[in-house]
Parts: sequence; structure tokens; C-alpha cells
Amino acid sequence: MANLISIDQPIKRIITCQGSIQLMAALSAMTFRDQQQPNSSIKYENYLVIYELYSPDKQHLAFAEFITKIAESFCSWTKIIYLSPDLVDSFFQRINSNSPKKLYQSVYDLIGVESANEIYLCRNWQFTNSLLLNAYESATKICYGDGIGLYFSENSAVSRQPDFQLKIDGFIDWLGWKFHGLEQRFRKAFNLKTTLKQIQFDIGYFVLPDIFGEVPPMPTIILDRSNLLNIFRRFTHLLDTNYVSSLKQETSNSSISILLTSNLSEAKRLSQQDEIFAYREFLISHGIRSNNVLLIKPHPRDDIHKIQLLKAELSDLYQKVIIIEQPELFFLPFEILFLQTFSEILSSVEIRVFAVSSACLSLKLLFDVPSFIGFGDELTLRLFDPDYAEARSEHEKILLQAIARLDSDYQTQALQ
Repeated sequence: MANLISIDQPIKRIITCQGSIQLMAALSAMTFRDQQQPNSSIKYENYLVIYELYSPDKQHLAFAEFITKIAESFCSWTKIIYLSPDLVDSFFQRINSNSPKKLYQSVYDLIGVESANEIYLCRNWQFTNSLLLNAYESATKICYGDGIGLYFSENSAVSRQPDFQLKIDGFIDWLGWKFHGLEQRFRKAFNLKTTLKQIQFDIGYFVLPDIFGEVPPMPTIILDRSNLLNIFRRFTHLLDTNYVSSLKQETSNSSISILLTSNLSEAKRLSQQDEIFAYREFLISHGIRSNNVLLIKPHPRDDIHKIQLLKAELSDLYQKVIIIEQPELFFLPFEILFLQTFSEILSSVEIRVFAVSSACLSLKLLFDVPSFIGFGDELTLRLFDPDYAEARSEHEKILLQAIARLDSDYQTQALQ
């Protein structure tokens, strides 16, 4: 049962996030929930817990520091905690050697609070999420989904991979993330009985709860896209105004193609050469417009050398190829830059988005820009590692269906 809330005491809430875009979704849910409170004088005691950023070594600390920076610009926090890979590893190694009481006390000591009224998580099927849900079981358990507010379960084709002997191994593999030999310890430990229970959420706040064909198992509130847009607007002050002006000038009087890349070769899904070739074929298949500028937004886990090679490989197709590689934009959700740079010219300039992941859904949802998912069955089955090609193909089909649904929704709204 969830904690009862007294207006005489501050509401203690733990907000967890595994990336900057996930923080946006969490804040969107949190803000909406605040607005529904009948008493505006309620005070909050906020704790932010950052973990499992899946960034390469030496980069995850910078990522955590950036999330801390943007969180602090949004509201006040009693404490912000980053659970590093080593720290998560230490908790995992103790899961079968410590009593639940002792294990949870370590969590309380680290986060700084022994009980909470609310806890916000994107999902309940990873180790750290499960640990926090068990430690704060009496709190109201709130799911805000992945990305911009998308729901998918551990069995969804969005997360499914060929090797699912271990659920956690599949998820780590999917993200191409390895550190300090943790994978082998996970393999060994996951077969042991643990003290963690499978705990369900009390409520979910999603923008697109069933976009991947699944219905969330918890009571659900659908957030309007305007709620998320308002969150993004609150972070536009983080952008360098000179850079935004320069980007506007570089893309003026041109049609604009935006390529959102992913760390596919880094995750060993295919070779770097084949990934670059696949991007080129993907773009060509949808036609290169005259006077067309290409904007490449690298994935935070992309090899910058790969991106430079990609730029060179695509330079003959476009009037200009621009890479968004400035350090201050590396971890910032691209939606914020898009909002500040392009939202006012959507009716007068052709902008198309090309992506290989669910990253394209937010730009379609928020701005109704034409969005395309690559690479298609032929390239996927020919170039991807055979162990991943089928799962990758299924993943793309689900994303295509999601884009088609958003297209249909916009068409329906236009007729009303």
C-alpha cells in the first residue's frame, strides 16, 4: 500500500533516471502530478538518483554531471546521487550475501532517506530498478516510461534480443554496454535465488502508452504532448544563442535532412564500414532533395571517428553536411535544439528526419515532421550480424507501425 500523504509534512519523492531524455519524461510526469494536487501549499523533498547510463568508460561521469546540471536548473533537490557502474556492481554482488534489511539500509544511507511517499522509475525489470522498488516498496510507485514516455515490457520486441538466457544480459547486450567484467558476474549471479520481489507499479504516466502494441499493466494517465513540450522549453536557456544563430544561418534557404545515428557498430551489430554504407543507402532510398543540408546528430555512444567518416562518405550527396558535436550538446536531448532552431520555420522549410531507433518518435509526435526508419529488411539481413538481423528487422517493423499511427493521428486531427 502506498504511503498516505499529510500536508503537514513534505512529500518525499525519489526521481530516478537513466539518461537525459528519461529525465525529461520523469519531470513531465512529476509536473503533471503536482498540478493535480488539491493543495498548492504542499512542499516537496526531492531526491534524484542517476544510474545505468550505458556510456563508455570515462564518459559516464560527464553524462551524470550533465544530468545533475540540467536537473538543478529545473527545481531544487535535497540530494542528487549517481550510482556508478562500480557501485551498482557492489550492490549486485551483495544481493545474496546480505539480509534484505541490511541491503536496503545501505540504499537508504546512500540516497539519504529511509522512506518515501513516491518513487518514479522508467521500468521495473532491471536490477537497480528492482532494488529501489523493493527498498521503497511502501511508496507510491510511478512509471514514466522510456524515452519521451513510451511503455514497453521486458518481453517486447523493442527490447528482445536473440540471446535471452538472461534478461539482464539481453538488455546490456542491446545497449552495447560492458564494463569491468560485470557481464560474467551477472551471468553467474542471476541464476541464484535473490531476495528481490517482482513489484508492480501503482500508476503510469505516459505520452504514448501503447505505441509499441502493448497495453501497460498498471492504471494509466496519458499526458498530452504539450506537457512534454513545456518541459523542453524550460531547458532552452541552456543553449548557446550564438550557436543557434549560426546553425539557423547555415541551414537557411535549404531543405533540411536530419540523421539520428546509433552506436550499432560499436555494439558489434555490424561492421563500421557496413554501418556507414547502410546510412548512405538509407538516405538515398528516400531521395536527396536539391539544395539539401544534412544535419547529423550522433548518438552519445557513437565513435566520433565513425561520424567523421560518415560525413566524408555523404558529402557528395548534400550541399553541406553538419555534425552536431559540440560538448554542450552531446548529452542534451535533441528535441531542445530542434525546438529552439527549427520549430518556427516548419511551415516554410522542408525538414525530414531519418533515424534507426525510437528517437524519431518524439520529433514526429511534437512537431509532425516527416520521419523515416531505416534500414529495411534487405540491408538489415545482408549487413547485420546473423544473430541480430532478425531481431533488428522486427524492431524496425514496430517503429514503422508507430510512425504510421502518429501520421494517422495527425491526419485525423486535421479533419476535425
